[in-house]
Amino acid sequence: MKSFLPLVALTFLLLHLAQANDRDSDIIHGSCRRAADGDPNISYGFCIACFEANPTSQPASIGDLALMSINLTISNATEISSCISKLLQNERLSHFARDCLTACSELYSDACSTLRGVVDDFGSRDYYKANVDVSAVMDAAVTCEDGFKEREGLVSPLTKENDIFFQMNAISLAFIAMLHCN
Repeated sequence: MKSFLPLVALTFLLLHLAQANDRDSDIIHGSCRRAADGDPNISYGFCIACFEANPTSQPASIGDLALMSINLTISNATEISSCISKLLQNERLSHFARDCLTACSELYSDACSTLRGVVDDFGSRDYYKANVDVSAVMDAAVTCEDGFKEREGLVSPLTKENDIFFQMNAISLAFIAMLHCN
């Protein structure tokens, strides 16, 4: 009988963990579905992929998910800044392309600072300010991309990165709106 008790305890623990994972998955899937249904800029599959790519993510609420999305967007902006730095090392870049990349670098640097402030906004539950700041940061992707369009024949080397950053911010805005409505 003694050896049976640890087995029961282990089974109970595994069932509890499985239910917690299902709950986390439900929060992610449900929130991403709601976000995608409410905004044509959000792909349901992309939203799911953002959160399921991080196996340590265990959101307990839409607030946790919103904060995770902001932190993922900060990481993305940091990666884009690194990519821009590497692109700027190319000595064969035209003067105009170099100027565009430099402007993009400044935009993404400012975006990182602003998004870190959004994390603070969450701490004080100032979802209105968080919304305003994320909306402003979202423009970095559009402004960066538009800079390259000013020169005919110049193709932005950051189109994919700008699109991803834009969509990540759209997801954050959708989650903030869900919080604000609750």
